[in-house]
Amino acid sequence: MPFRFRPPKIRRPRIFKRKGVGKPEIIIGIPSYNEAENIGILTQILDQGLIRYFPNKRALIINVDNNSSDGTKKAFLSTKTKTPKRYISTAPGVKGKGRNIKNLLEYFLNTESAAALMTIDADVTAVDPKWVKNLLTPIFKGFDHCLPIYRRSEDDGSITNHLAYPIVRGILGVEIRQPISGQTALSRKAADRIYNRPWPNCAYGFGIDALMTLSSVFGELKLCQAYLGTIHHKPVKLEDPLLFNEVAASLFSLLNVQKQLWQWSTPMRVRRPPVFFEANHGSEAPKMGIAYRELKEIVLAEFSKYRKEIEAIVGKDVFGYLSQNFGKGGDLNIDAEHWAAILSCFIKNSRTHHLKRAKFLRPLYLGRFLTFYKDSLDKSRERIEEAILAQAALIFKERKKFIDFPKV
Repeated sequence: MPFRFRPPKIRRPRIFKRKGVGKPEIIIGIPSYNEAENIGILTQILDQGLIRYFPNKRALIINVDNNSSDGTKKAFLSTKTKTPKRYISTAPGVKGKGRNIKNLLEYFLNTESAAALMTIDADVTAVDPKWVKNLLTPIFKGFDHCLPIYRRSEDDGSITNHLAYPIVRGILGVEIRQPISGQTALSRKAADRIYNRPWPNCAYGFGIDALMTLSSVFGELKLCQAYLGTIHHKPVKLEDPLLFNEVAASLFSLLNVQKQLWQWSTPMRVRRPPVFFEANHGSEAPKMGIAYRELKEIVLAEFSKYRKEIEAIVGKDVFGYLSQNFGKGGDLNIDAEHWAAILSCFIKNSRTHHLKRAKFLRPLYLGRFLTFYKDSLDKSRERIEEAILAQAALIFKERKKFIDFPKV
């Protein structure tokens, strides 16, 4: 029998006043912080999508903000739309994408008429009205959680490609290509489950997207994916550790809490959620500029700083390989096989706090990214994608060896 977890005490969402918004069946939420420049055009495109593809359903667009100081609120509310709008903010000084999503879930769950919730990041700069149709249609067909499939710069998607996707595909055995995307759609069932999970602190920041996906995976909800095309948004600053650390910590924490759901099973086949609509990538995503030398210096400095902690987690054999490559005169190389072993060691080591594991893993993740970046310079995007898929498939193939399943 599937194991389902639900806390004995369910937090009641607080009530938001809803003047002039009617009884929406669809709610689209835009989490933001200082996105005045982009939020207006994004809101207009979402409005167009609602009018074009769901003309007979009442809708509401909500900006869930972190009390932005650049005029995001004014830019959002002053944008002319046929769809009603609401602005909700965290308290001054309270930041974090997850806190915005928490406010959005509270509003949605308290709106009894609302059947489908869609989210989209405020920094997305190339949006098509069809995204509204593609993400929301599966929810009205009975699915609980719709995630996107899209083309993006492989450098921009490095945390997805080398951390989140390998874990969800390789360890959990679920083929979700973009498991930490901010572009998603939820049913009431999925929203309720996410809202009522015990949230690790990192989920109140950038770890929220991992929490949302893994909540639905572990809850055995009806998952699907939808093609969106090509995505453009503000480039990720790989030099800043916050994004990686919060995503990695959230993944490690959730895997540890729900280990009985994946350590006691060895799936013979990968679970492949259905995919809606046709692949139409359109324009190519722009390449990111990579500060290779600067990132290499960060890798070497952090590896040297945490070398004892890293050795304790990965063991002598893997650490010997790392020492050769990260030492003086090393070429900073982490191939797919060693990355699979490293990632699995960090997942297994639940004795080390998830925040510390994330911090210790970061130089190794950057080392893997720089290795992949060098190897991919002369390859087509199709070949690069094949390598990313093969890396996750390798982890799944060797899953039993990596995880050390308990004996029954």
